[in-house]
Amino acid sequence: MQQLTPAQEHWQRVMAERRGSEQTTANMTAYEQILHRLRHDQSRLSDIQGTEFKIEYKKTVLDQYEPWIDGVIAANTGQSDEVFTTVLVWQIDCGNYDRALDMAGYVLAHNLPLPERYNRTPAVMVIDEICDKALTLFSAGVGADQLIPLPVLERVRTLTEYHDVPNEVQAKLCKALAYTLRLSKQPEDKSRALELLQRALLLHSKSGVKRDIELLQRELKKADDSKQDAAPEPEKKPAKNTGTKPKPGSAKKTATARKKAAS
Repeated sequence: MQQLTPAQEHWQRVMAERRGSEQTTANMTAYEQILHRLRHDQSRLSDIQGTEFKIEYKKTVLDQYEPWIDGVIAANTGQSDEVFTTVLVWQIDCGNYDRALDMAGYVLAHNLPLPERYNRTPAVMVIDEICDKALTLFSAGVGADQLIPLPVLERVRTLTEYHDVPNEVQAKLCKALAYTLRLSKQPEDKSRALELLQRALLLHSKSGVKRDIELLQRELKKADDSKQDAAPEPEKKPAKNTGTKPKPGSAKKTATARKKAAS
């Protein structure tokens, strides 16, 4: 895939910044050009069958859209932009979560719609796509270094916290967070994981976390019992001597009394 020249990148970025505030012919033409590029890539993707091959193709073309994305974010006008919202989904597909969440923050802040083919709100899409991937990785039993990092999931929760999403979607986010937190060796992280699992169950009874709750409760109880058993016993203080000292001369009197009794 041919890369943009620095001049092309600059022009694309500037046109994206101006599009929201200046409806000139040049700006409209710039959007039509980037939209035409998107249509071309979508057409190519429709000819690819395998999901992994689709992702590889997206990775090769994402750089072509970066200047436009930068310009849209810099302008911060909140104008509807199909290119921006489509590339947001592609960034998630390619595992570029930090960049995707930067874009998601812009989309959510301006309440921009996704293209109709996605049939979801942006908040639902972000949770679904990232948490489905996170939970699939757990099911596959991959190594910890291949899992979606906790800060990414925490950021998803922060971005979508005040957006209306179905209970089962919110439960999915709680479950993904809990699964990640319970890997920690810190008791407070495991306790929070339990709270999130319980929250997921309350939100959606079919969230599939009942067994996880039971196992984590046992683990926490066992750890608490071991902690109590390992605690040192308090030292016993020596008993106080409450006896009174004999008065001076009392010993002599006692000895004299014994002699008299013996005579």
